[in-house]
Amino acid sequence: MARWPKLMRAVLSPPSVSRGAALSLSERLSATTHMVSSLEYLTTERDRRHGGLNNWQVNRDAFLTWSPALRKVLDLAARPRVTRTLHITRVGAAAVLLAPSPRAARVAANAVLSGTSLVLYPLNHYGTDGSDQVSFLVQSVTAIARAGERNPKTVDACLWFVALQSTLSYAVSGWVKMTSPTWRSGRALPGVMRTLTYGDRTAWELAHRHPRAARALCAGVLALECAFPAVFLAKGRAAPLMVGSAAVFHFANAGLMGLGRFLWSFVAMHPALLYAAGPREHTAADGRSERRDDALPLLALGLLAAGLGALQVEKGRQNRVLLQGRGDEREFTAASGNRLSYRRTGPNSTADDGTLPLVVLEHGLAATAEHWEWIAQGLSERFPVVTYNRAGYGRSTRAASGAATYDLDSAVDDLVDLIRHTAGDRPVVVAGHSLGGYLAFMAACRLPDRVVGCGLLDSSHPAELQRSSRQAQGQKILSDSLSSIATSVKFGMGALLSSPDWVSRLPEEVRHLVTAHYRDARIWEAGRREWQAVQEEFNSFDGKLPYPGVPMLVMTAGHTASQDPVQAELHAEFAAANVHSAHHIIDGADHDSVLTDRDTAAYVVTLMADFVANLGEAGTKEDSHDGRTS
Repeated sequence: MARWPKLMRAVLSPPSVSRGAALSLSERLSATTHMVSSLEYLTTERDRRHGGLNNWQVNRDAFLTWSPALRKVLDLAARPRVTRTLHITRVGAAAVLLAPSPRAARVAANAVLSGTSLVLYPLNHYGTDGSDQVSFLVQSVTAIARAGERNPKTVDACLWFVALQSTLSYAVSGWVKMTSPTWRSGRALPGVMRTLTYGDRTAWELAHRHPRAARALCAGVLALECAFPAVFLAKGRAAPLMVGSAAVFHFANAGLMGLGRFLWSFVAMHPALLYAAGPREHTAADGRSERRDDALPLLALGLLAAGLGALQVEKGRQNRVLLQGRGDEREFTAASGNRLSYRRTGPNSTADDGTLPLVVLEHGLAATAEHWEWIAQGLSERFPVVTYNRAGYGRSTRAASGAATYDLDSAVDDLVDLIRHTAGDRPVVVAGHSLGGYLAFMAACRLPDRVVGCGLLDSSHPAELQRSSRQAQGQKILSDSLSSIATSVKFGMGALLSSPDWVSRLPEEVRHLVTAHYRDARIWEAGRREWQAVQEEFNSFDGKLPYPGVPMLVMTAGHTASQDPVQAELHAEFAAANVHSAHHIIDGADHDSVLTDRDTAAYVVTLMADFVANLGEAGTKEDSHDGRTS
């Protein structure tokens, strides 16, 4: 029993690691990662031969955008003899670092490992992981530290850099996991252990038989990673416990999941972390004292504060852009109390006698009215057009709060109210993209006396999660993505999101507004709320599709039809809802480009304009395929 107090004092005592020991240990542990990595590659040369996963003649196409000079270097390094020589050289350099060697040799060995990592990383397109990135970082920093070893401030800055990177990697990993319901519920461990790539049958059986223990273990991992910055509290008293727990975690991953390189690469950061978290004054065994230079963390804190401040300023600017909008929006309060922002465009009063159909466009999940801009511009040359944002998006606000009070019926109710408000005595054609297609379809079912036609553009279908394996398998990915993005953007990280490629394809006058939406928390919160409602409704769909009793124009993106034939079948079922309906497959278009690509959108405008213009004429049911490439 007397051992326990001693053990607790040892675990909770501030770490005492010297500058030289921290640098040497980090350097050697990282070198071990490189040695193991190169030995693995030397024994798996078949992966780089013809038909292998990392055959350069196939993978080099992924680097076509790189400069010709860099591609020539990679072509040279990809030659079997050169690749083999580089890996043998890396093993030798790692051996130099593991053995007692002079400073000049250690500087050169570190430089060799860092430089060859840069060259070889692209050649191993499949098989690289976080351990390769961490080992490159540690080896590069230790190379700088060794080169400037005569200046203690340089070494301390390097060790602090590694320590802060280590803390950040654990903390970010933990907080990302916190956004996942799978991790919070404790289902993550059994799920991972059941996979083919990282699974372990014995571990899975234990987790399956002891779910409480599995949940406790998941909670422990979350607690460790999320609280990892606490290593710097109380002069590092928690550092040995936190670092030791992390090392045990990596050791378990190495044994159960085969992530052996992760053990060496991440543990290589721990000596620097213990040095940085410990007392600033250190007395060596020979009685010499050294004082750690803490300029880098102070600089990092200053830059972090400045960065966070800049993010908040940018968040305010983006919010002003959203609230300003296009400048010609109108507002309408639905029966639900939701306040909807909408735009109405189209022929002027002299060109419209009040009999032209009103076209109402419904946007998709985590999208905005501006996604319709090319199509809205085209249609408004002939017909009055209404575009709007659903409640919770941009300037459109919800009267209620929280996801518990939301379902898709409430979105349809708002759309029905908006149609009645904006149509007057006109006939109405309602059209939607993605989730908006399903909402438009349901609105048409509720307003058979007002809606004379319905257009569905690569629409969602209530049976897709039950019948399409592609859609069903993507549920978790979409849920996790919406959750993590919504959380990060809520905390002001929206400015760090790079604009998707499709934004640059929209009309120039709306790009800034769409970018502001994309970087605003509201679009992601609304998307997450709607996706939860979609899952609840679609997963419980009874298979009975309502019939609106109006002609329908159903358009399927070619990529959707080829990658998910079941979705195309479901779209055909939409078209079968009325004898005067048509189903078009738009070759060359994907789920986004049917809206955002100018030429594809122009073709969609042609289909929709002809459909609207011919609604009063008798038609026959058709199911056509347009062999068109955008």
